[in-house]
Amino acid sequence: MSKELANVAIERLAAERATATFTTEACVDLVLGTKAWQARMAYLRSLIEAHPVLSDRDMMYRNHQERYSFVLRKIRALVSFLQEHQVTDAKERDYVCDLLGEPLPIDVHRGMFVPMLETQMDDEQRDYWLPLAREAKILGCYAQTELGHGSNVQAVETTAIYDATTEEFVLHSPTLTSRKWWPGGLGKTANHAIVIARLTLNGKDRGVQAFLVPLRDLTTHATLPGLEIGDIGPKIGFQSVDNG
Repeated sequence: MSKELANVAIERLAAERATATFTTEACVDLVLGTKAWQARMAYLRSLIEAHPVLSDRDMMYRNHQERYSFVLRKIRALVSFLQEHQVTDAKERDYVCDLLGEPLPIDVHRGMFVPMLETQMDDEQRDYWLPLAREAKILGCYAQTELGHGSNVQAVETTAIYDATTEEFVLHSPTLTSRKWWPGGLGKTANHAIVIARLTLNGKDRGVQAFLVPLRDLTTHATLPGLEIGDIGPKIGFQSVDNG
């Protein structure tokens, strides 16, 4: 761009700004929130920038396995950070996570697994499961996407058949395309999953339902019998997340 054109752009931008009916400060307040909130954000940001682990920005120089391994250190440091600085507000927690600069294997746990427990369980179930999930005593993922079906929920092939003799739901992925594929955190991190499957009850199709399914032993983290779980490997994006 020539100097003349650059000057024209600056002049026209200044002229447009001069016609505004609000101040720049008012615009900042509208977008970012109150002065108190802006000060709180600045304070949290300064703590993150000074933190030896949470301030890391070398993720682009690491491969998938290296990024996943390092982000586990970040998660451990994050939990300690939130407790130490009493960051309990959900909005503040989201802001701190955004400052880390890369996706976390527990993002789906925070953003989808816990909300599903909050909204889809009855009171008795919530009383038992929510404290475990909120305190990270269990870590969950959301298993909807299949190899052949993404957002087309009505086409999912994973089945759930109620066995009246054992009073259990038997879940099964009978085809290659019905394999759950891509759930964040499923590959290595989560020990529970919300599994979306088509329910058959007394021989009748009851539609697509959500099931809470244990994946791994809570002591050894070993995959439970009847399951095959793995990390899908390197991807173009989300290299720090163990999509399964």
